[in-house]
Amino acid sequence: MKVLFDTNLWISFMIGKRLASLADVLCRNDVQVYMSELLLDEIQTVIARPKFNVIISQESRQAFVDMVDNVCHWTPITKQAESPIRDIKDLFILSMAESVPVDFIISGDKDLTELESHAGIPILSYSEFLNKLDL
Repeated sequence: MKVLFDTNLWISFMIGKRLASLADVLCRNDVQVYMSELLLDEIQTVIARPKFNVIISQESRQAFVDMVDNVCHWTPITKQAESPIRDIKDLFILSMAESVPVDFIISGDKDLTELESHAGIPILSYSEFLNKLDL
């Protein structure tokens, strides 16, 4: 199963929320998590904000990048999604999902989850995704 986690989920994982369940997901042979340079750039931009300095150490940030490099499947964004999404900054997530194409977009972003699906790709909350995996 090919999946795409959005930015806010990766940030949640980094600050310790649901980190154990992420490890369970990443260790599964039947789940491939996809990443793009643009998504990683956005994650790094967010965690570089001063408010995260007391929560996420430089070592943890580097460990995250190393982990992503080792466990995620890298993909270029080759499609340009069109969607009536409220936050245009989220459009690249939909474009990336189409480019792979993934089986599921996993998001904690209400703007995305309210869509329920995009281009036939279901958009699930992390809890809904874990239920699908029986975790």
